[in-house]
Amino acid sequence: MSAAFDELARTLRLQGTEVQQADLGDRWGKQLPSQGKARVYAALRGGGWVAQKEQRLALREGEIVFLPRGDAHSIRDKPTTSLVGFSDVYCKALRPTGPTTMRTEAPPETRLVVVDLRFDAAGAPWLSLLPSLVHLQGSNPGLSRWLGETLHLLAEAPDLSPPLRDGIVEAFGHTLFACALRTLASPLPGREALQDEPIAAALAEVRAAPEESWELGELARRVGLSRSAFAARSTALLGEPLGSYVRRLRLDRAAALLAGTTLPIKVIAARVGYDSEAAFTRAFTRAHGRGPREHRLAHAHAAGRAGTDSFGSGQSVSISR
Repeated sequence: MSAAFDELARTLRLQGTEVQQADLGDRWGKQLPSQGKARVYAALRGGGWVAQKEQRLALREGEIVFLPRGDAHSIRDKPTTSLVGFSDVYCKALRPTGPTTMRTEAPPETRLVVVDLRFDAAGAPWLSLLPSLVHLQGSNPGLSRWLGETLHLLAEAPDLSPPLRDGIVEAFGHTLFACALRTLASPLPGREALQDEPIAAALAEVRAAPEESWELGELARRVGLSRSAFAARSTALLGEPLGSYVRRLRLDRAAALLAGTTLPIKVIAARVGYDSEAAFTRAFTRAHGRGPREHRLAHAHAAGRAGTDSFGSGQSVSISR
């Protein structure tokens, strides 16, 4: 089951992240509306309380609370502390100490790291099945330690190259969503779509080599299903037909090659499964709104700026597609 969940989490298209760090003391709390992006709270020191509707979780030192859909919620030092609104800081005495770091005037008792993950939910119908809050308390010490160390890295290492940051952010986000999928309770409607291990195994093969000429009928035979049954179940899992999924994987891979290498466009086209540069250019332009050459130039310009004022200033990390 875990393999199916892990593969499913990787189908979510992450687009970037913002990281903030706050050193908080005395009384603090905030009410936040739904914002259409996932949110992570991690207590590197001290802790607090996160609440969503009738559910309330204690966030202790070394723990993480993950909101996969970023539903409306509150966070505060104690359940009795008054809350301020979305546009206000956590407490009146909180002052910025850097582009995304804040510190209270009172002696800080809690160091809170807040990560927002922007994602494209169009191909992930399973997001609606996830719980509003996921509490990572260290039941898997190795995983919890990796997540915590990754948070430290995202918050405190400004000198990582953009490609390396992108890879860390993507792995971090997919790991959190895989953890959320594993918490699903059996009564949830539609959960059977998430338990489709044979389909997930076939999709893992496709994801590993999207440039191959995958035939729906052949994949169906491998898992002992009819073509129509495989098509229906893979679409339920992915939120889109398999053909569309493969095209998206190819063009995502092409975008990464354009941004991260100097390979000729003709070579990239062949590497991601296109017979001609012209066909590849048409498909890429439809998907990304600009041609391969324009995409490469735009990314080179953005990467140059990011080296001086994006992640280095603690503002944000964007995952190139």
